[in-house]
Amino acid sequence: MKRSKGMLFAAAAAVPCAAAWGQGLPDGGGGIDAPQLDTVTVTARRSIEQRFYAAGSLVVVDRKDIEQLGAFSVSDVLRQLPGVQVTTQGDGGVEIRMRGMERGATQLLIDGQRTRSGRRAQLPLDNLPAELIERIEVVRAPTAEFSGATGGTINIVLRQATAKRETVLRLTDNRVWGHNAGQAFASRTGPLGGQPAPAEGELPGTAQPWSYFAAVASTGLLLGSDTHRTTDSSSSGATTSDAAGRSRRSELSLVPRLNGHLGRSDQIQLRGTFSRAHVAGGTLERSSGTGIGGAPWFLETRDAQDYTRRYLQGAAEWTHRFAGSKLETTASASEAREGVEREAGPLAGSGAAPAYAPYTFHDTRREALYSLATKLSGTSSPLLWTVGAQADRRRLDVDTLREGASPLDLRLRAVLDRFVLWGQNEWEVLNGATLSAGLRGETLLVKTDEASGSRERRFNVLQPSLHLRKPLSDSLQYRANVARITREPRVWDLVDRAFPSQGRNSLVNPDFAGNPDLRPEIAWTLDTGFERRLGTDGQMGANLFVRRTRDTIAPLTQLVGERWTEQRVNIGDATVWGLEVDAKSGLAWLGLARDWTLSANASLLQSRMTSGINRGSRIPGQARYTANLTIAKPVPRGGGLFGGGTLSLTGPAELHSSPQVTGRDRARTTLDVYLGGLVRGWGYWRVGVYNIGDAPFRRERRYVDSAGGTLGIESRMTLTPRVYLAIGTQF
Repeated sequence: MKRSKGMLFAAAAAVPCAAAWGQGLPDGGGGIDAPQLDTVTVTARRSIEQRFYAAGSLVVVDRKDIEQLGAFSVSDVLRQLPGVQVTTQGDGGVEIRMRGMERGATQLLIDGQRTRSGRRAQLPLDNLPAELIERIEVVRAPTAEFSGATGGTINIVLRQATAKRETVLRLTDNRVWGHNAGQAFASRTGPLGGQPAPAEGELPGTAQPWSYFAAVASTGLLLGSDTHRTTDSSSSGATTSDAAGRSRRSELSLVPRLNGHLGRSDQIQLRGTFSRAHVAGGTLERSSGTGIGGAPWFLETRDAQDYTRRYLQGAAEWTHRFAGSKLETTASASEAREGVEREAGPLAGSGAAPAYAPYTFHDTRREALYSLATKLSGTSSPLLWTVGAQADRRRLDVDTLREGASPLDLRLRAVLDRFVLWGQNEWEVLNGATLSAGLRGETLLVKTDEASGSRERRFNVLQPSLHLRKPLSDSLQYRANVARITREPRVWDLVDRAFPSQGRNSLVNPDFAGNPDLRPEIAWTLDTGFERRLGTDGQMGANLFVRRTRDTIAPLTQLVGERWTEQRVNIGDATVWGLEVDAKSGLAWLGLARDWTLSANASLLQSRMTSGINRGSRIPGQARYTANLTIAKPVPRGGGLFGGGTLSLTGPAELHSSPQVTGRDRARTTLDVYLGGLVRGWGYWRVGVYNIGDAPFRRERRYVDSAGGTLGIESRMTLTPRVYLAIGTQF
């Protein structure tokens, strides 16, 4: 039995993951102690059922859950959780959003620290082996401990060291566009040395040994997409272009962990993360058209890019247990160094082809983060109280040099200091209901050095929150939540410089520019709904939510000189409301085996800008609906076949950046399937096919200038199916 369970989890680690998590919680560190006012046998239920007992709207998935779910990757786990949607991006990575809101409204954490997705993530989130994941915590409603997420927070906790000896080996190959990229993963955990001598008052054999965990991963991945565009301009005629973006990413990661006890009351954990990434590739685009006079032309251009990143992170966590409480303190420091080299220019042309000025672009970045957090929690009662504090500094230094078209030479810096105090308490009210009240206070100090000089801004934020949980029966309960949330600007969005787009600049492929004037987005939120158990393993929920936001943050696309540029700005006040439903059930009612499961969730959204240049329109980029449907057969304990598939739907979205720039994203669908087998006593194999049907992404944009001239662009981006083959074992 032990061996088959080990093989089961090894299968879950077979392929790259969509996300990876850190040990601590955001702004506090440590795990979540969910109160259990009802009589519950903890060992007889999955931790995913903490959703039914948590003080806030919370879902927790630990390693045992991942084994039982038969997950292929972390993204597969997230797709089966309420309120979480995972869709494939244009470069082959994944986009994670909660409650259908735009991706910036979802806070993603690793090791309790905010992280980024895409190429600049500290770890390859879309390809990190699932064996590195200790647990996933999904906070759907805001609490005093979490901040900055109007959609929700996903906290990914990396593996902890254990005294159980375990070795995992896995080899993977992924094939796309006729090329292969290999991946390898190995991990080892166990006790460090022999059994320690018992301390005074301890029985022999009861002392906790020091334990270690170490994992190394070499990840290769092919990224890219094919894009077809048609352009109709009243000033320059019709144009057709086809662009093929291709790049290869290689990543080396080392994740060590060490923990142990210092007597009965104190526990120490040391952890580190070291990674190095390299991405090389480019975009080849061929364009043709006819000018106003009908003369044909042809132009071929190439944009080559080379990207490197080095990331180092170290942290120490100390936990001290008192008679009726515990104190958790975490200190961490990290540094990321990145470099981008880009060269673009024409390769061939004929006729009256439009001018394409060659340029070279060099960008070096250093981002450092230092953080100290502490949290005190009550442990003597199922009613939870917590207080905490945090101080951190995030510093970004950027050197940018552009030669050729639009030359520039910049040395920029941004420093963000954050100081936090928060507390939350829970009471029993109304014959079995629980009421949780929290208050979070933040001071945010932003300093920037720009081309025009230095600036300093201060923001003071109060975030009150109130949660009510009322059981109506053994299988049905009601929840309500009211809170005020502040979404802080990302430090990258505050740097006053422009980053060129890869490939030809256009309305649908703009440059990105920072905005040092960006202010925090503030929202009042109301969540109310019901949760119900379905038998022993199933559950379902329905939730209605409303958001009233001030200084809404959204992308604004505009023509700056001769180049299109996208910038995140405060576009005004808005109201968002939506309905969210989810269900998880066995499929025995369809005649399938009892271990087959169905997981589904969907969000319907409406929004309206109440002020600003887009007054009366929806929030730009917000989909009208999102949905995920997953059917899976977990790995059988005794060996045999397993498999499943996920269908993801993302509804259309309006892209009204301003009265002059309008457009929309059309609805899109992605389908992923997998099949594998467990050979008991030997190992497993697994084949996964992603992006079945090419996962097309269609976008329309229209621009009307001050003279009445028009520009319309339609683009269709496709991803080719990606095939993974993995074999592995565990002992």
